[in-house]
Amino acid sequence: MKKATFLAFLPFLFVFLSLLKSALKGGPFVPTPKRIIRKALKLAGLKEGEILYDLGAGIGDVLIIGEKEFGAKVVGFEFSPILYFLAKLNLFFHQIKGKIYYQNFFEAKIKNADVIFLYLTPKILEKLKEKLKKELKPGTRIVCFSSPIPSWQPAKVFPLEETRRKINLYLYLIK
Repeated sequence: MKKATFLAFLPFLFVFLSLLKSALKGGPFVPTPKRIIRKALKLAGLKEGEILYDLGAGIGDVLIIGEKEFGAKVVGFEFSPILYFLAKLNLFFHQIKGKIYYQNFFEAKIKNADVIFLYLTPKILEKLKEKLKKELKPGTRIVCFSSPIPSWQPAKVFPLEETRRKINLYLYLIK
């Protein structure tokens, strides 16, 4: 391989490895449609001034909608350096005051959340549920898109008919 070809290939390799790392450690990046984010945050009853956390924030769409449309204080955690960088840019261009951290959400402090948004795989949700139980205060609402938290009983299940396959939003209340 010629040096110039190799150097041109490096950015693509970096992006691929970054996304692979986040997929293996947390979950693959699959953007949540904005209409579903809005429904999820309505289902959670997000109010102005409340604190919204997005664990696995991707490019920051949940944070943007949470702050701009609901008036929430927003905090996100993203483990992929590429997605974190894109989220930082996205928040900057949308003039979002909230924060996003380049951090594995398993190591994040989440006790201040009023609402948590999750779009994660069942395997990751299984691993995360102890942290949620242990750290969240009573009254915290968790809204999951697509996958329920294993062995937890949701307070409400909201079917999303507009999707091609049967998908739900799941609302959980911490007691």
